Amino acid sequence: MSADFLPSAPDLPLVQAYHPTTFLERGVAVPFTTPALQGSRARPPARGGLEIVVPNPSGGRGVYILPWAGVCQLCRPTVHDTLLTERVAALRSVTPAAMRQVACELAAEGFAGRSAQAAAGTAAKGDREDRLTANFLLLLALTEQVYPADLGALSAERVSPRELEQRARRAVARVGPRIGRSPEAVAEALEQLAEAFAGIGVPRQTPAPRMIRLLDALARLRADMLAWSKEHAGDSAAQAEMAGAVADLTIACARRTLADAHALVGDMPTLLRNWAAAPDPLRAAIARPEWLLDGWEQICLLWRNATRDGGQRGALSEMALLVPVLPREASDWVGTVIDTDLTMRFRKLVRQNEDWRSGVIVERVARYEALRALAI
Repeated sequence: MSADFLPSAPDLPLVQAYHPTTFLERGVAVPFTTPALQGSRARPPARGGLEIVVPNPSGGRGVYILPWAGVCQLCRPTVHDTLLTERVAALRSVTPAAMRQVACELAAEGFAGRSAQAAAGTAAKGDREDRLTANFLLLLALTEQVYPADLGALSAERVSPRELEQRARRAVARVGPRIGRSPEAVAEALEQLAEAFAGIGVPRQTPAPRMIRLLDALARLRADMLAWSKEHAGDSAAQAEMAGAVADLTIACARRTLADAHALVGDMPTLLRNWAAAPDPLRAAIARPEWLLDGWEQICLLWRNATRDGGQRGALSEMALLVPVLPREASDWVGTVIDTDLTMRFRKLVRQNEDWRSGVIVERVARYEALRALAI
């Protein structure tokens, strides 16, 4: 599963400026294990197919943009990454959720190492539990809203499962005529909504679903970056300041879009009516926190698993290449003007990584496979 850099810069495409307007233009983070492909993103070009956006590996500004099949122009990918490339190319649409699903399936087959294979099984079980919990809480919210006087502050602890099921069925039967749908269609819509909400959860969901855990991890990273930038000087301080500043902005946007998505559950009959009429806009709105946090998990894991001082300095240098650019579309999502040029200004302060081709490749691949296990 070794991966080597291909030799010559003249064979590479020209480095291009990169400040995407939309999240779709930014692309979806691809969980490659090949060192040269770290921080790469997949995105649809104007004429169909897929493109790969690869950060300038020298640490300088700009990116390489190639057709998806052109990965081998940059490096010799691992077996895992070769298979990942094939499966991503077959996706109907590339989203963070779809990318994670493909990566989990590949890990479950053993191509990212044994630890990742075991973690993939645990992750699949957790995803099923999150969907079931979201489905239950959506049904509970519907029941409370349709029978507010009868149920009051209904909770699963205050009624038997049989009684809760009976009341839920009555709620489904009662809300169906309001939105012009059969009870069976309402039940199916609730399952679809549970699938959409599974990553971010719904109000009152415990334990915390995946995106909430990632948001908490990013908040811890922000605090660590602030502390590091105050306690150190030089390149590492500039790198920590950049990561912390962009993390702070991302957290604010993610929390706002998360609150907007959770607010939809406050009026379940309207949510079900709108879902029946046009599910795609709602699905897109619910997915906004995941788009905002896309790419940060790898950064958080790099920092969390770095050894003290020297290892942390190396991790900061690597993290600086991976900090996602925040598209201008984020301003539209949160309804206020935000400084999306922040990342670009900070990158001017970060010294280029002149030794990007150095290092023991096999060891770096093994490290990224280990991070894949933690990320799943």
